[in-house]
Amino acid sequence: MIRALTILCWALFAAVALVPLLSLAVQVDPGELASVLQARTWMLLGRTVLYGASVAGSSLVLGLVFGFLVARTDLPLARYLRPLSLVSLLVPPMLLAMVWTALLDMRGGPAAILVSTLSLFPLVAIFSARAFERIDRRIEDAAHTAGGTWAVLRVDLALVMPAALAGAGLVFVFTIHDFSVPDYVSWVGPKFSVFADQVFASWRAHSEQGSSLATGKAAATAWPLIVLGLLALGPALFARRFSGASVGGTFRQARTIALGRWRVPAFVFAAGLVACSALIPILRLGYEAAGGARGLSTDTLRRSFAQALELARGDLAGSLMYAFLAASLASVMALVLGHSLARSRRSAWLALLLLLPLCVPAILFGIGAIASFNRPGLEGFYDGGAVVVALYLGRFAVFAILIERAAVAQIDARLERAAELAGASATTRLARIVLPLSLPALAGGWMLVFCFCMRELDAAILLPAANHTAVFRIFNAVHFGRDAFVSALALMVVFSILVPGMLWSLLVRRRLELVP
Repeated sequence: MIRALTILCWALFAAVALVPLLSLAVQVDPGELASVLQARTWMLLGRTVLYGASVAGSSLVLGLVFGFLVARTDLPLARYLRPLSLVSLLVPPMLLAMVWTALLDMRGGPAAILVSTLSLFPLVAIFSARAFERIDRRIEDAAHTAGGTWAVLRVDLALVMPAALAGAGLVFVFTIHDFSVPDYVSWVGPKFSVFADQVFASWRAHSEQGSSLATGKAAATAWPLIVLGLLALGPALFARRFSGASVGGTFRQARTIALGRWRVPAFVFAAGLVACSALIPILRLGYEAAGGARGLSTDTLRRSFAQALELARGDLAGSLMYAFLAASLASVMALVLGHSLARSRRSAWLALLLLLPLCVPAILFGIGAIASFNRPGLEGFYDGGAVVVALYLGRFAVFAILIERAAVAQIDARLERAAELAGASATTRLARIVLPLSLPALAGGWMLVFCFCMRELDAAILLPAANHTAVFRIFNAVHFGRDAFVSALALMVVFSILVPGMLWSLLVRRRLELVP
């Protein structure tokens, strides 16, 4: 039974994640690959790499320091600052762009770097915080004996850096593939063109000449980004294996570090970072929804939310339904495939296969979905919501699977062997042993997939069925200056994204596992 489930889950993953990539590959004319490398292409590629490196570098510094402060020190209110830092990662980055471009009157490249850093630094922070927590006290004691506090910090940094670099690698890939933030900050003022714009423009320019031609042109245009994604994500995946995590039975929790006179400056830094990335954007959206510069009013606030519900109720309901179904299917796949990968000797190479959808720009993955499912006989599937669920599942199931794989790897395999000797079937062992022990990881994977689906715009922007989502409605409306309506709808999206995590915290009181 378990073998059949594993085969079924791999087949589902192949259908929703690998088939779109294969559809892209088979429609590329090899002769077009070399023609892509023109002067403008090199210019866009250089700008995109600089953009990604700037965001990854700043996220590495901010996330590493923040992760250390909330995980290992006596920082005031660390237990609240740590989960609050995730808000900016979970909400659509375009909403951050809406707020900060208005507050700072900033456009172009600097605005894109600022917004992307505030949105993505939590990736480095959660990787770093987890790694800091899992350093064995005896390692630090030995370092302290040899060279004091600074020696401890140097040893800790060396042990945590692989995990932090893995997070920075993800930041780099998400940044160079992003279309929505550079597009928004360039809507008015200086144009900040990146490579994702080129992919989108190539598709639009050739779409009238035939879908296969447009797909091939877009895929040929995007191959430098795909190579960059592979070069960043491959090492990031393997770098996690060299972090200072200790999971053995003799593990000893490291001591909390007293900040002393640095306690207040450290708190100002951590609280300021959370305020800039999460609290200020939410408050600004509330300010705009209540009337903004035209005058604050509770009546205006009520009207804004009423208008948002009236005009976008269907879009919001669609977003919630698609995200819920995709996250739930991803969790089932994660339980089966995560367990299989954790117990397999070839898990690293299979994990690279799982990462392939992330190596492709989101907007190109959406084009691949169109090429795969917009076919005779699949009209009902392509025109309905099922194709949106398939798109989200193919794009984001990897997160749930890798998180579950890491959790299962920490479960003593002897528990399953003992149950097997007692006569328990493989399915029973999965349901009675693996599922309860890895529940926080499964819940964390579900939460992460749900949030990424709710905030996804790039992969869905060209798919007609996915145009009926709340984020796409905001993307369309924001350019018409309807500030109160857009802000109210944005707040509703943010609230919808954060509700599952808040309910988990209130009802279960166990920390979600969000790190693979």
